[in-house]
Amino acid sequence: MPAQSPRRRTRVVMSPEDRREAILKAAGEVFSTIGFSKATTATVAEAAGIAQGTIYLYFESKEHLLAAVWERYVEALLHITNGILDRGDDWWSTVDSLWAALLEHAVRNAELHRTVYGSSNAKALELCKEINQRVIDVICAYVARGAEAGAFQATAPTMTCRMIYHAVDGLLDDLISQHAEINLPELTAWVHELTHRALTAPTPRVDFANPAS
Repeated sequence: MPAQSPRRRTRVVMSPEDRREAILKAAGEVFSTIGFSKATTATVAEAAGIAQGTIYLYFESKEHLLAAVWERYVEALLHITNGILDRGDDWWSTVDSLWAALLEHAVRNAELHRTVYGSSNAKALELCKEINQRVIDVICAYVARGAEAGAFQATAPTMTCRMIYHAVDGLLDDLISQHAEINLPELTAWVHELTHRALTAPTPRVDFANPAS
């Protein structure tokens, strides 16, 4: 059965901010409906109810448009992250709450994940990767401060945090891309266990010049 085309919106007068938001919303619908590779700025413009040239007043290319859709998702992640950090809970409660909230947000936006990571467009993926780094930096800076306060005992807390993040992100990508059924409470418990194991007991240092020592 052929994919249905996104419904075209009636053109209305909007502020530049509202117009940009309307383009992003239409782009998200178009990308999810027919896929990033088949989508064009023309189909996005039609769905948004605007002239095709208007898109280029806001976005350089289709790749930048996808990156902007993803950035809006990441902005929501940052809002969630900063909100939890600002509560001032103890270190471990904060980390556990962060993972629970971020996992829920990711699973709720599974279709966007499939669109972005299934785009097979190197430029778009690179732009999205740069945006992701903002979330990683905030979380890992918090873990580093927790390590300085003695709450976390990993030998290299920032590097450990990055490894945890990428491991979880990779698992989510695998599950979402395969349309696997995700048990969110179970997944959250696994991620909590991984995080606690990684940040609780430092592993022995290895002398890479003399591994046997």
